[in-house]
Amino acid sequence: MNVYGIGATPTVADEMSAVVDDAQVIEKTLPARPLRSSAQTVKDRFDQVVEDARDFVNREPMQAVVIAAAASSLLTLLLTARGRSRSEWSRGRSGDDYDYY
Repeated sequence: MNVYGIGATPTVADEMSAVVDDAQVIEKTLPARPLRSSAQTVKDRFDQVVEDARDFVNREPMQAVVIAAAASSLLTLLLTARGRSRSEWSRGRSGDDYDYY
């Protein structure tokens, strides 16, 4: 339904007035506090994780050492396995199984 009457075409001023009215309605419905940036949220979360890790190490030093050793072993395994070519893995060869002439 045309709000400007039958066959009437809205003017640019009418359209701008409608946009301003819509903006005012949106402004009233949005929260008044500014939204935090996602970078700040990520930084805050990272800082919290680091603080939690420090607290854990202070409370449970031996368990922290065991976890660190297990994680470094797993990382070493993954990095050394990555050095092998995909074809060696797909054939199930370890690299020492090659026939030398």
